[in-house]
Amino acid sequence: MLRAFQASAGCGLSLATLDVALRACGFKGFAPEEIEAQVQYFMDKGFVAEVPKSHSLGNRIWRITAAGVDDLERRGL
Repeated sequence: MLRAFQASAGCGLSLATLDVALRACGFKGFAPEEIEAQVQYFMDKGFVAEVPKSHSLGNRIWRITAAGVDDLERRGL
């Protein structure tokens, strides 16, 4: 999932987009609540941050942080 955030650097991802990315990579059976819980975990770790928006506040999006990029690089991903 963190690699999907890295691939979308600059624009961010919504829960729906994350769901599509996971399914395209062969991961199936995720409920929206499970995806949101994983996003929250990455936020707690400082690997992703919510993108502040002035409109469409109900449609949340997140982006990768420098800590997230560093984690991927440290693991060779």
